Amino acid sequence: MKKKIIKSMAAVLSLGLLLCTLIASLVFEAQFTQRAKQDMQRLVASAAMEAELLGGRDEATARRISDAAGGLRVTFVDAGGLVTGDSAVDAGTMENHAGREEIETARTAKYGVSVRSSVTTGRNMLYVATRLSDGGFLRLADTYPSALAGFVGFLPALLVAAAVAFAITLVLADRFAKSITGPIEELSDSLKLVRSGGTTLQPDRYQYEELQDMAADINQLSAEVDENLASLKKERARIDYVLDNMSEGLILLDAEETILTINRAACGFLGCDKSVTGKNIIYATRHIAFVGAVDEAVQGAKTARVEMPLPSGALVEAVVSPVAQRQGQEALAEAAIAVLSDVTIRKNAVKMRQEFFSNASHELKTPITSISGFAELLCGPAELPEQKRREFAHRILKEAGTMQNLISDIIMISRLEAGDITFEREVLDLAEVVRECCADAKPLAAQQGVKISCAAERAVLSASRKEMQELAGNLIQNAVRYNGEGGRVEVTLFSRPEGIVLSVHNSGGYIEPRYRQRIFERFYRIDKGRSKAMGGTGLGLAIVKHVAGQYGAEIGLASTPEEGTTFTVTFPPQGRGQG
Repeated sequence: MKKKIIKSMAAVLSLGLLLCTLIASLVFEAQFTQRAKQDMQRLVASAAMEAELLGGRDEATARRISDAAGGLRVTFVDAGGLVTGDSAVDAGTMENHAGREEIETARTAKYGVSVRSSVTTGRNMLYVATRLSDGGFLRLADTYPSALAGFVGFLPALLVAAAVAFAITLVLADRFAKSITGPIEELSDSLKLVRSGGTTLQPDRYQYEELQDMAADINQLSAEVDENLASLKKERARIDYVLDNMSEGLILLDAEETILTINRAACGFLGCDKSVTGKNIIYATRHIAFVGAVDEAVQGAKTARVEMPLPSGALVEAVVSPVAQRQGQEALAEAAIAVLSDVTIRKNAVKMRQEFFSNASHELKTPITSISGFAELLCGPAELPEQKRREFAHRILKEAGTMQNLISDIIMISRLEAGDITFEREVLDLAEVVRECCADAKPLAAQQGVKISCAAERAVLSASRKEMQELAGNLIQNAVRYNGEGGRVEVTLFSRPEGIVLSVHNSGGYIEPRYRQRIFERFYRIDKGRSKAMGGTGLGLAIVKHVAGQYGAEIGLASTPEEGTTFTVTFPPQGRGQG
């Protein structure tokens, strides 16, 4: 086996070297020929210019040009193919050249090129011809050496490199073969010590001697023990896999409250590891309520349910059920099963839903009460001045608008949190959306005495225009509302390698550190009276947070008493984080 591996690798290397040598020679031949033709074309162009200047087409002119061209053979041929001058041979002895390949090609092309054996000299020559102004032709000829001669020049170095590579390959092949056969030989030696269990193998089926020895050793094992052991291991592995991939924790205990099985999730909930298997439940947890539930299930044969708050803040619900048998009229527990579930999300969802409806009811109650009060005044028996009637009607209209905005935001945040709303995304320039939102906020800014500046660079992303309007609009509207007279709001949008950044700066509002996490909660206001007076619903930043989360964007907040407050939303580069 080892020898065959070495021979195979040596054969592959030899074939590779042969192919590389063949390809290298072909490439060398092509490059050599191309370079020789290009050099001759440059020389014949220069010689043609000299011939035009000299004007002659005889042997003397041919020799003169040949001397200038480094001794190359120069031939003048008239339009009919008659040789009028040659630098190497008497022109009178030469046959008509009208049928020569290079002359025929030069009649229609700039140059005519041909490689053949010369009839005159008997040597392999490279001919390049070009047409002269009088209709005749100038031809240069040079001995055309085979590219093989140049290739042979570096063949020794190539052979040395091949020999070195071959030697290195043999060494590496030997090591590689040992790495394959070594473990097999070790396994065979180990199996010789085993004398029970196993399946029957056919040694003759194996190609290599080492594997034949291994098969012979395995045949000495007892089939029954091997099959039973494999079956038990497979079943145990299947059960462990299922248990460890459950999101719920599971603990199986016997009548002595000893842990028989505990999965990974249960270990995570209780803060222990699987080494507690085989020990009493108190080694896994000291939670009094849970241990009491186990006692009740084992001793009283009753299902017990208990909630356990974890140090991480999560809430786990444990249901401990007895595995009981009846003896006469009495139920005796043989074992107990505890199932632990993380109910944090469910409990928080219930709590958030209750808080949401409570807050929504409270927020809606204020404008409804106001509308009802003003309506009663308008419908009352007392005659009201026209100015008062208009004032009350205006207040009713304002409160109705507030309630409409609140209901709209409540619907929006509810659908965002429930995942029931999907906006069609498109490739849009976020700068257009930001400018529109700045324009929409200018009437409110003028009313507040606040100046808005908008510097938005082109920033293209795939997003819902509606969601981007909600995000940018709420940030800008809040910056105006929570500013003072004479304040300024600076909106900037720019692209960076790390993503698209939207920044909204408010010069007049300072948010204390203790409020910075809570301002993104629904209906949370730092200054409740001022927010309501300015028409805020308390849901703007909650909507911003949810929309940003849809796109994997990060929200940043910086606030100082001197500079004011800046919100930044950083969208990840396109293709990452786009949910």
